[in-house]
Amino acid sequence: MSARFKGAAKLILRVVVSISLLTWLFIDTDPKLLTKAFLDISPRTWIIAFLMYIISQLVSSLRWFCLARGLDFPGRLRTYIGYYFVGMYFNLFLPTSVGGDFLKIMFLSRGQAKKLRASFSVLMDRLLGLAAMFCLGSLATILYEDLLPSRFSSVLHISTVVLLISPVVLIKIHHLISKIWPEIALRLSPLKDLWQKPKTISAGFLLSLILQALVMGAVALLANDMALSPHPAFYFAAFPLVAVLTLLPISFNGIGIREGGFVYFMGLKGIAPEKALTLSLGFFAIQVTASLIGGLAYLAGFHKKTLVGQR
Repeated sequence: MSARFKGAAKLILRVVVSISLLTWLFIDTDPKLLTKAFLDISPRTWIIAFLMYIISQLVSSLRWFCLARGLDFPGRLRTYIGYYFVGMYFNLFLPTSVGGDFLKIMFLSRGQAKKLRASFSVLMDRLLGLAAMFCLGSLATILYEDLLPSRFSSVLHISTVVLLISPVVLIKIHHLISKIWPEIALRLSPLKDLWQKPKTISAGFLLSLILQALVMGAVALLANDMALSPHPAFYFAAFPLVAVLTLLPISFNGIGIREGGFVYFMGLKGIAPEKALTLSLGFFAIQVTASLIGGLAYLAGFHKKTLVGQR
């Protein structure tokens, strides 16, 4: 069986999973209530939430820029913003929600023998984002009781600790790894180099907190406009769990998984599936629209710019 055939088969399977999940969710809803829920979202609120999301992606671009510069990559911020938005565009059409990351690695390392270092810049970009998202989720469950069942709060707390200490542990055992598996230690050296720049890591984490607050704040804003009952902190607690589910490579770009996650967690608060599905699709519409801006960046050739020679 050829690699191309396997790839096509996996893609078809993911599409089938997404379509099946969405079909199941829509069958379980009342079309009239679903339509009414969509109409409850005012265009003004959706635009504000969209602008919050765009700002969050600009902040995310700045975070990646800081991390890349910490790994000795050259270039101007506007070039990284162009790369980032083009990556967003391809995330929309590639099978997984991290597919555009591979393109960002290619853009960053183009013309330079630094593909491994470029990979670590994107990896740390993702890890800091996840850590900040879970930190905010854990903080929400600490400040406000009964946002989620205790088992989910525990998942948030444990995941937060693991995400925060894993790089530190990895650095601590780097010396041991270098003795046992020197080739692996050499590959991990970019992470060690980056971790020796605490100002870069601190700036990256602070930017992560800002962008995650904007993203989850946009969801809470849409929910408030729909007059949904949960406290805004609920979305900070539930969103990380839903977001992680979309990373599972079993659906097309998390479609269906994300909507099912919204329906389940909001159902715990007595929210009707029609409203939960509307909130999920309303936020997804924001992500799609933002990604299409990345398509314009792609058509404008922003991805063709090289970092070499830039200061």
